[in-house]
Amino acid sequence: MNLELVEYHPEGVSSEAPLLFVHGACHGAWCWEKNFLPYFADKGFSSYALSLRGHGESDGFENLHSYTLQDYADDVLEVIGRLKNKPVLIGHSMGGGIVQKILHQHPDIISGIVLVASIPPHGGMRDLFRLMFRNFKEAMQLFTYNEKRDASLLANVFFSKELPIEKKDEWVKLLQPESLKARTEMNGKIIPKTISGKAPMLVLGSKQDRMISEKTTRRIGITYGIEPVLFQNISHDMMLDPEWEAVAGHILTFLNESISELRR
Repeated sequence: MNLELVEYHPEGVSSEAPLLFVHGACHGAWCWEKNFLPYFADKGFSSYALSLRGHGESDGFENLHSYTLQDYADDVLEVIGRLKNKPVLIGHSMGGGIVQKILHQHPDIISGIVLVASIPPHGGMRDLFRLMFRNFKEAMQLFTYNEKRDASLLANVFFSKELPIEKKDEWVKLLQPESLKARTEMNGKIIPKTISGKAPMLVLGSKQDRMISEKTTRRIGITYGIEPVLFQNISHDMMLDPEWEAVAGHILTFLNESISELRR
């Protein structure tokens, strides 16, 4: 299966560990290319973003609803196999769950992990109920979008209200249905209760995230024994938020301070 892989490389010498970005549900590699890929390449990191099977320009859309989270993890593992050095995995939302699966299954092949507005290891059922309680219509749209193809409410969940309308209109058109099987799996346990793998990790969340609550982000931190970074006014799609550079800056500091393989 052909997987879309978008690459940005620095003009000079790059860090030893590349960055591999993993998108969330209904997205593709495009969401990282808008801001994060050029930013981190400019900072000296070879940066890659794949589109999981059935997403973006990757093959397999016709079988989308049969794909599991493990299928998506296998896509990431395939790309890791192409890289010369162990990457830092940066996963957003569902992509954060996929990254956690890889940490649990293959901790020896990665240099570190960044979880960006990630679903928790215990699954996202609590956050789904929270969204249903606060806005039932938006919660149902996350499920019925596959049939109705109306992404307007999805935009309200994913994007900042401060996002310029022209960007919002452009990016809404790039959103797509998500695998019903993978979506269902996200509500259950992503990995076993006992975490077998460890790696340098950064956990990012926001108090204004309409999908992943502050409490959920704090629980992720407790699971891995680290203190999460919580922003005040950033949307779920942190990498597309008007304040995306604040998020990227925290990641850059983590990379430079915590990942030994990044030392030139």
